[in-house]
Amino acid sequence: MKVDKSAVWVFDLDDTLYPEREYQVSGYRHIAEHLKMLFKVDISQIIETADEQGKNVLDAICHTLSMSESAKESLLWMYRLHVPDIQLRPKIKEVLDIIQSNYSIAIITDGRSISQRNKLLALGLENIETFVSEEWNEVKPGKLRFQEVEKRYSDAKQFIYVGDNVKKDFVTPNRMGWITIGIKDAGYNIHSQNLRTVESSYLPKIWIDSVSNIQDFLC
Repeated sequence: MKVDKSAVWVFDLDDTLYPEREYQVSGYRHIAEHLKMLFKVDISQIIETADEQGKNVLDAICHTLSMSESAKESLLWMYRLHVPDIQLRPKIKEVLDIIQSNYSIAIITDGRSISQRNKLLALGLENIETFVSEEWNEVKPGKLRFQEVEKRYSDAKQFIYVGDNVKKDFVTPNRMGWITIGIKDAGYNIHSQNLRTVESSYLPKIWIDSVSNIQDFLC
């Protein structure tokens, strides 16, 4: 793939730039630490067991502490609003630094505004122009944010989208003539990549193992 000097690189966030599983773990740890401070009870093992068994972690917490449904809602917002303990892999940060120094860059991500922007803050990406679904009242594969990127970078001759979710990430940029790059699931993605049930129009044009592999295209 030849990258034009005017290219705009657009990235998904969760399970593309960092493993979303790490956000989950951070959120559960935040809840455990806060409840230990309030109730002097360590629920870390309760959380770990429920998580390993695929059970609802918040239900397990509430059952253990005899908490109400309204308290569960409070725990959910505690999870959503915490500033996570997550970070970029060094090689991914290196690639993003190269791109920021030589090309235009943006992020299109689905989720709640504060939750997603807290992730960006933790990852050191808060200065990258980001289009969050809650702020646009539209989730992928909706085209509003992709169109806005084209509008803001109207002089660009090439748009490149990097994501992971084959159900929603690639179909719209494919239709718009963008280059699409998929990050292969290493086995820990929140949304698994079951390619057998996906139409070809929903698949990326290029597959790579990690964002760090993008450096091969920048040489």
